[in-house]
Amino acid sequence: MEQLELLAKRFRDAIERIPPQQLPITLQSFPAGACGDATLLLGHYLKAQGLGPFDYVLGERQDHSHAWLQQGEVIIDITADQFPEVDEAVIVTATPTWHHEFTSEVLHEADFTISDTHTVAMLGAAYHRVMQHLEVPA
Repeated sequence: MEQLELLAKRFRDAIERIPPQQLPITLQSFPAGACGDATLLLGHYLKAQGLGPFDYVLGERQDHSHAWLQQGEVIIDITADQFPEVDEAVIVTATPTWHHEFTSEVLHEADFTISDTHTVAMLGAAYHRVMQHLEVPA
């Protein structure tokens, strides 16, 4: 869990260091409205680190939707703080409380490389930029 949290925090930090205009429109207001694409990017990254695959989970609550990663009972979410009631920038937990407020379902593997060609190209470019801004682990 500690390794997952460290990698997720580094990944989020890298996204935040990129000038918004260099990202796809879906990530320019990160974390707001960025959960779907951020989940696909992070899922690919964690898989490349030998920790995946992760599921792409889509949750719905009232008139809001939200996406996050899940592997078994473990949830990883780097965009939950777009909601006013969430203070944590990165959530890595096996005992979720907030996520259980959503009606959720696993849609597919969380990896942008298994998407359509447009999504692969768009998110591939974003992933490359994130990798350029990612801190090398000590």
